[in-house]
Parts: sequence; C-alpha cells; structure tokens
Amino acid sequence: MCLIESILEIEDLRPLPKLFLQKKLASQFALRVESDRRLQLAFGGKSSKMLFSELVDSYLLNEYRGSRAKEERRKLNYWVDQLGKKELIYITKKDISNALNILPKHLANATINRYKAAVSVVFSYACREFDLVDNPVRNIRSLPENNTRVRFLSEVERKRLLEACKQSQWQKLYLLVLLAITTGARKGELMNLRWSDLDYGRKTAFVETSKNGQPKTLLLTDSVIKELQQFNEDDDSLIFASTVKPDTPYCFTKPWYQALQDADVCDFTFHSLRHTCTSYLAMNGATLLEIAEILGHKQISVTQRYAHLCIEHKSNLINRVMGGI
Repeated sequence: MCLIESILEIEDLRPLPKLFLQKKLASQFALRVESDRRLQLAFGGKSSKMLFSELVDSYLLNEYRGSRAKEERRKLNYWVDQLGKKELIYITKKDISNALNILPKHLANATINRYKAAVSVVFSYACREFDLVDNPVRNIRSLPENNTRVRFLSEVERKRLLEACKQSQWQKLYLLVLLAITTGARKGELMNLRWSDLDYGRKTAFVETSKNGQPKTLLLTDSVIKELQQFNEDDDSLIFASTVKPDTPYCFTKPWYQALQDADVCDFTFHSLRHTCTSYLAMNGATLLEIAEILGHKQISVTQRYAHLCIEHKSNLINRVMGGI
C-alpha cells in the first residue's frame, strides 16, 4: 500500500509497472485500479492521456454507422466545446451534468436527452476500445419526455397553409409541404431526394437511408407527381437543391415561417406535417400496422400515440363483427 501511495505522488503520473509476490494481491490490486481513475492513470490504460476531442474524432471515423452523420457531429461538437481539452480520465458525471444544464432553455426534454445519448455512446466506445474504466453518463437520469401530444393541421389550417406556400418567394415550398403531408416523410428524407430517386410509372420515390438506417419507398399521389413534373430535371441532382451550393439542400427556414405567419398557423413545426399525415390516415380507417409501415416505424409502440384517432375505424370493426350479437 505504501508503494502505491508513493507512485500516486509522482508529479507527472507516468504509467509505472507494479509487481506482486502473490496472485491474490495482484487480483485485489487490479480490482482497485478498475474502480479508481487516479490509479488507472498512474498505471496505464489507453485512455489515460487521450483528450475528449480525440475520442470524438476516433468515434466518428471508426465507429459511427448511422445515417445522420452531420446531425451527430453537430451534437458532438457541443460536447467538444465543453470537454474537448480534458483528458478522458478526468471527465466526471458532474462535468456531464453541468454541460447538460447549460444547454439552451428552449430545447425540449427529448432534445436534451438526445444530446446526452450522443455523448454516452462515445464514452461507451471509449470503454470498449480505450480501456476507460466506466461511462460517466451512465448514472445520469434522462429527462421525462411527453410524446403523447400530437399537433396536426385542421382542414381549414391545411388549406390556408398550402395557399400561403403557393404564394411563397421559394417556388418549391408548396411541393415540399405537399410531399410532407401526403407521404409522412421526415424533413431530411425529403430534402435529400434526387430526381433519379423518382419512378413516375410506379408513383414512388426511393429513400436510400431513413432515420432507422433502412431504405424506404414513398408513395406519391397524382397531385404530387403533377407538381414534381413542373420542375422535373432528368439527372441526379437534388430536387430541393440550394441555389448557391447545388449539391446541398436548400435552407427554407425563412419562407417556411413566413408561410406559417401568412396562414395564421400557430404552434406548428415542419415535423408536425408528419403528424398531420399520420393523423389523417388514422382518422380515415388506417390501422396502426398500416400507419407504422407507411411511416417506417420499426416499433409499433411509436405508432401508439395515434391510437385514439382510430375511433371510427374501430367502431366500424366492432359493429361489423359484433353487430349481430
């Protein structure tokens, strides 16, 4: 024990060897090293001198296999700003909690939880690949999320919004919103569509990689196809391309918010168009399994939030099957 304490007092804490006369003592010491960050630093371990910024670079280069690399990098950049210059061995649960607490107050609990999840995955990677003792995020509780609220357009709101989109300075806003309502696709899926992904004959659009990492096919209505053909390009370019950087999606934030204002639609986000599609399906007889298939939900539990909207369909089912009893 005295030898251990003297090693920890060395100023530069260089990794040093340790010999034992008995295997039992060596095992006991190994357990202590695994549970003590200071000891791990003194006696070695790949993570002992690695900076958090280096870990993030390694994770994104060698480990990340998701389909939303830009969004993942954006979240991790926040953590690099907070922890980038710290060595992994010295990052604690308190550091993580403090960084979560200073995220912008307007962010929803679900968004804050995604930030926590992003950094947790990186630390888990460090435990596997660089001998980090534990994940400092593991014992931080996630914030409660309210995923039961569903905001969708009423018929009157839908008509006003589509009319406002037609009047927009960006000519393709109406097409984009119409696509979102009729397909239920996510913003990223739509903005990354290319003309070569369309099949007018089958009335489909192919999404190579969705949020869950799987390809999916969007079904196109006749009205959407008619609108698409007004802008049709027979090439591999983006349908909603930026006018400045053609291989980058157009940033439509300003025309979108202007259309919402002109249509007098409040408390509404672009993602709510996906809820609108789902709600319309539910209210017109689609089953939860059908909705899950159209939206690309991998778990039916995600679709359950729309169950209360299937009342008419369930009523017709009960009357058809049980009405004669």
